Amino acid sequence: MKKLFLAACAVMAIFQFVACTGAFAQERVGNAKSGATESTYKNYEGSMNNPFNIISVAPASQFHIAIEPGKQEIVTGRQTNVNNYATGFPGGAIITAKNTNLTINVTSTIDTVTSMHWHGLKVVNDQDGPFTPIQPGGSAAFQFSLAEAGTFWYHPHHRPILPQLNSGMYAPFIVKETYDTAYAGDYILMLDDWALSPEGTIDDRYTIAHMEIVGSVETVNKRTGEAIYPVELKKGEIVKLRFINASTAQLHTLHLDGHEFTVTHLDGHPLTSSFTTRTITLFPGERADVELKGIHNSGTFYIVNERNFGMRIPVVYTGAGRDMQSPFVPPQMKAFPGIADKAVDLTYVLASRMSRGGGGRMGGGRGMMGGRGSGGMRMEWTINGLAHPNIPPTRVNVGQVYKIRFVNNDRMMMTQTSHPMHIHGEHFLVVSVNGTPPPSEMWLDTVEIPIGQYVDVAIRFDNPGTWMMHCHIIDHEDNGMLTVIIAE
Repeated sequence: MKKLFLAACAVMAIFQFVACTGAFAQERVGNAKSGATESTYKNYEGSMNNPFNIISVAPASQFHIAIEPGKQEIVTGRQTNVNNYATGFPGGAIITAKNTNLTINVTSTIDTVTSMHWHGLKVVNDQDGPFTPIQPGGSAAFQFSLAEAGTFWYHPHHRPILPQLNSGMYAPFIVKETYDTAYAGDYILMLDDWALSPEGTIDDRYTIAHMEIVGSVETVNKRTGEAIYPVELKKGEIVKLRFINASTAQLHTLHLDGHEFTVTHLDGHPLTSSFTTRTITLFPGERADVELKGIHNSGTFYIVNERNFGMRIPVVYTGAGRDMQSPFVPPQMKAFPGIADKAVDLTYVLASRMSRGGGGRMGGGRGMMGGRGSGGMRMEWTINGLAHPNIPPTRVNVGQVYKIRFVNNDRMMMTQTSHPMHIHGEHFLVVSVNGTPPPSEMWLDTVEIPIGQYVDVAIRFDNPGTWMMHCHIIDHEDNGMLTVIIAE
């Protein structure tokens, strides 16, 4: 259980990232066990090569995504039935460059209806994907260009989303910046947790105590424990690490004993000023690009999270290299003028309640007393006292700046939890948390709303259309915490 209801989680994850001094110097190390040793790394398949080091991968403009069933040895000696994205790049990755005219053709051979969502990408509405179902044996085509570089990802958005996302249907979407090639390495690290039965099959049930699915096996790029590919590092060199939390409910607080991370991007968006921190906390859907500089000549250390369920990323030192300076180029500030003093335009109050009836009417709810579709009691997560599909849409004007307040009033004894809220189609500026602005300009597409607190963000929709807004704890989204914003 991730225990989001603990008081420690009231410290905002986004402030934890940028907290270096003063009131923001609060780090969430939690119960992280570093596991750092100077032991010899047991090479995966006898090789130190890591296919998720994309430093030498040339950006492409045309992709074919094959959605296909497969098997994955998540736990040694057990084959788990999964669904995968295949693109020819590791982990189904899409690797491109900004201002590239992309063509993406998708075909599906899985036995359920699915859809695509390009998480964090700013695209025109009819290319976003959630409203374009892909039938078994069917196909879809997408065309768009991206003006911003960064670390994004893609995943299904056909409700209920949780069974498909839990089956491994996710992949990185990397838009390279020109200076990314200056790093000594560029590593994709997709974090996930798997709820598996003793036989290795995926178990998408949850208990009354948990209220959401949290796995007992954790993976990095769908590998766990000693099978996780290593990060290679030399003293003086700097590598780029792209962390993506693909878990449906589990947050991850990452730590590397004796080292510091320099954070350059959050949710794919560059910071106007990078900062250093010893821990990084990612809620579901969130990403962080960090720099890691080598400080040793030899030895193996491990990036781990707060649990001991297999997430141990080896950082293997391979000698001394050249002393590098950071290649990161901060962007110009682009905050909306006067936004701090602007009145709040829209308020969304987040909460939960017990509801009686089957889950079918909400497209994915599971009854607490008897499983999926039960007529018993179940949890329902709400926005302004209503649950999808009964939440009326919000209508906004294209090109107008709106100040939105998210209030987390989720105080039920069993369900006290933060809510990472995600908005499709646009990036938003974090204005304040409980009235206190962040130390520097921060643009996100997913933001944690802590228990009993409020977060103000500012957003301007440049593209018209119907855009989803939901909690990225997928159990909460599937069970009601989803609405739409219509930009006209």
